[in-house]
Amino acid sequence: MRSILFKARHRATGIPGVAVLAALLVAPLSWSACASSRSAPAEAPPAAASHPPEPPRPPNLSPVPAAAPAVEIVAKATIGAAGDVLMHDAVKQAAAQHRTPENDEGFGWLWAPVADLLSSADVTFANLESPIAPQSGRGSRSFVFNAPPQAAHALRRAGVHLVSVANNHAFDQGRAGFEETLRQLEAAGMPYVGAGEAGHESGPRIVEANGLKLAFLAYAHFFNQSGNDCPAPTEPRGKRCDRASLLDPERAVADVQAAAREADAVIVSLHWGIEYQQQPREVDVALAHRLVGAGALVVLGHHPHVLQPIELVTAPDGRTALVAYSLGNFISNQSRRYVQGVTPAEVGATRDGILLRATVVKRDYGRGVVRVELGNVSWWPLWTENDTASSARRGRPAIQVVSLDRALAEVRAAVAAMPQPLAPAYKARYVELRRREELYMARRAAIAATVGEDLQAEAPPR
Repeated sequence: MRSILFKARHRATGIPGVAVLAALLVAPLSWSACASSRSAPAEAPPAAASHPPEPPRPPNLSPVPAAAPAVEIVAKATIGAAGDVLMHDAVKQAAAQHRTPENDEGFGWLWAPVADLLSSADVTFANLESPIAPQSGRGSRSFVFNAPPQAAHALRRAGVHLVSVANNHAFDQGRAGFEETLRQLEAAGMPYVGAGEAGHESGPRIVEANGLKLAFLAYAHFFNQSGNDCPAPTEPRGKRCDRASLLDPERAVADVQAAAREADAVIVSLHWGIEYQQQPREVDVALAHRLVGAGALVVLGHHPHVLQPIELVTAPDGRTALVAYSLGNFISNQSRRYVQGVTPAEVGATRDGILLRATVVKRDYGRGVVRVELGNVSWWPLWTENDTASSARRGRPAIQVVSLDRALAEVRAAVAAMPQPLAPAYKARYVELRRREELYMARRAAIAATVGEDLQAEAPPR
């Protein structure tokens, strides 16, 4: 199995046979001229000749075959993928600061600048790293999360179509909170993967998009708290036992093989890796390659809270598969005191993110050969704004996800609109804008250096 990390390499091959073919095309002309000069009779042929002699044919030249019909795209669907949705208390406070009747108690404001990007894919996926248990919850604190139902409604309204609940925070609110989370997501109309009836908790969750069946599977490497064991039944017939999906590599490979027989494409979400490490572990790389070999077309990684490289892997059947080892954070309160140019650059990595896009294409090659393959892959850089370091309102920061491309364009437009020369009243604002420009450029460069710049795309204007 071959892989391409960061940059795809292409090999060009020369065609030496072209010179030989040209010589063959020219040679018969000389040969016929010489033959004609040797064999021509002294006198002209009689006028009564009924059939003129046929011109000699070039030797050993076969007719050029007709071109085969063009490869036809039968169906295609675009998958979007975002990183970890971390509902820190400060994130919930930022939502409360901007609540309106139309934005789900302010949660819609948290990602309003990128909502149209989320909704632009046919299926957008994210990792919901927080229970939603307002009734059975036992409170939240550092490393123990809980979120209100409005968070799920706001994600759904922004264009997220599917979330994973298979992560280490699944039981932050205990067994009861886990079960309530599943009920709240169902009530919000938010499909989930990574939890379900025992024996089927990993999925697959089948999503149909534009005539394609996409199978999603999800696994978590571990859970912070216990709660995945089903309680003893209280009724003679018992009740359904839901579990969160715990990663077993052998079972995951078998699950992918089974899902590949059922669906057009398999997408696997894995909560794995080491927190704050920007390179994947060797064991994770090996597992990703095994899953591709089993039939996975896309592998999406979560948990490190920072970005990791994207890899293109060639499967045994020749198809190209996509592995994103970590999509980083989508929203969080991490690195809240980061200051560009003062704080070490790597500290800001937990506020970096991407919105990954991958097209799944069904191609008809003719002669009965139809394959579902990976099409265009790209990513847009994201950044979590957090004014904790500069705000006097300690404990109530403004936290919001933005597109770095759009934010940079807006800053440059504001700088260009300032009068020249600058009056003293404009200088402070000018310096602030130039600092933000420096910040956005630095974070875009840091993201590209980690993820790989070959697949970077510029987000469209809002």
